[in-house]
Amino acid sequence: MPNKNPVKQMANKDYYNILGVSESASDQEIKRAYRELAKKYHPDKHQGDKTAEERFKEISEAYAVLSDSKKRAQYDQMRRFGGGGGGFQGDFDFQDLSSIFGGGFRGRRSAGGGGFGDIFSDLFGGGFSQQPRKGNDITAELTVPFDVAVKGGKQIVEVNGRRLSVNIPAGADEGKKIRLRGQGGAGLAGGPNGDLIIELHIAPHPHFTRKGADLYSVVPINIAQAILGGKARVVTYGKGVVDLKIPAGTQPGKQFRLNGMGIEVNGKQGDHIVKVKLIVPQNLSSKAKAAFEEFAKLAKLSQQ
Repeated sequence: MPNKNPVKQMANKDYYNILGVSESASDQEIKRAYRELAKKYHPDKHQGDKTAEERFKEISEAYAVLSDSKKRAQYDQMRRFGGGGGGFQGDFDFQDLSSIFGGGFRGRRSAGGGGFGDIFSDLFGGGFSQQPRKGNDITAELTVPFDVAVKGGKQIVEVNGRRLSVNIPAGADEGKKIRLRGQGGAGLAGGPNGDLIIELHIAPHPHFTRKGADLYSVVPINIAQAILGGKARVVTYGKGVVDLKIPAGTQPGKQFRLNGMGIEVNGKQGDHIVKVKLIVPQNLSSKAKAAFEEFAKLAKLSQQ
């Protein structure tokens, strides 16, 4: 008769070999091995492949035991009791397990003499391999256009070969995380799927940068505007072109604030901050150069 006892089957499994680690492996080595194998055999990558699905369950089962210090110690005891690397060997009196586990299991043999299910339940949390477990959360990154981040809209993200629609809220900023429930790793034993967590990155705009609800841009001015004052035309975001007054004596890098000309984020209206950039003329005509030299003398500008 084939052995159908669940604990004997579990004890005969070499969880260390399943994960490809030694019996002295550290917690980090076990975690690293599990992640690599789980990624390789994840059901999302092997739709309909029962062999890969069983392998994934076996890997998860091994990790559930070896990642828990108490369960790992109990599992190691069971392996040693069975004579080393092969689990339980041959027939033995179930009551003898009390010498290892403190006598707590004596007298718990079922009516049919198969009390291993009770012990397995005590050791490993009620038959963990059969309990529903939520799937792992999956993380992904998505870069969205500047305009979509400002105004909101739908974007497509591809994860493990699947194309999913993501609703980007208006005013979304760099690093914002969006959770799609149930779109992560597959659950085990009928458990719910994990979630997909998407971290947003915002593509740069050719003219504007952004900080929260405030927008920033640069406007060029010439030396005459900087010295004498004047107006500079500023392109705003969605609010047309405005004339910015440049006071006489404006220095390069000076910033001006256009109140309420930014974007709206969570009900807050931002501003548009304009930084002036001085453009120095090149290739002046001889007449213009002479005129500027005269100006420099009058203004007592150093020509060292």
